[in-house]
Amino acid sequence: MDLTAEIRKAHRTVGGEGRTHTIVLNRLYPASPEEVWSAWTEPERLARWFEPVSGDLHEGGRYRLEDSGTVGTVERCAQPRALRVTWEYEGSISAVELTLTPAGDETELELRHEVPDDEHWARFGPAAGGIGWDFSLLPLAMHLAGDPRVPAEVLEGTELGNDLTRWAAGEWAAAHEASGAGAATAKEAAGRTLEFYLA
Repeated sequence: MDLTAEIRKAHRTVGGEGRTHTIVLNRLYPASPEEVWSAWTEPERLARWFEPVSGDLHEGGRYRLEDSGTVGTVERCAQPRALRVTWEYEGSISAVELTLTPAGDETELELRHEVPDDEHWARFGPAAGGIGWDFSLLPLAMHLAGDPRVPAEVLEGTELGNDLTRWAAGEWAAAHEASGAGAATAKEAAGRTLEFYLA
């Protein structure tokens, strides 16, 4: 699988209303909604490309991602089309919503991460969360395609991973500017995010 081509398949937008900003990624996967849903919601599969998960994995239940320590509540679970969870990490509470839509022989995935308008956003903008999701959707593509490589070995601290991070930072800066942020603000926030990811 050509990961450089894969990361370019996602469309990135930034929105917001009031005190909330929204990071949005849309892309197609060559699989059915049921297959993509299974990859997201079955713990054994999720652990292969994202993180091990534990907890009460039903609507209203609490979950925990074992590697990052992220916890939250499953607010909506409409198999195989929609999933919404709170995303509670290091004192910050946000929300992640996943929508799957049939598109011929493929599935359109829309991932929306609603984040607060806080100091973290002011400093890093959408690239902080956006790049994180870019580097989650890539391993998902590898998993769905049956690529046997271990995503972390391919992407973390490698020349390829660093190149893709730089490219994604530029895309998120452009999406940030398109949402109404000033060009300098968007570029500086993406630059600070890039420094963090490449440190």
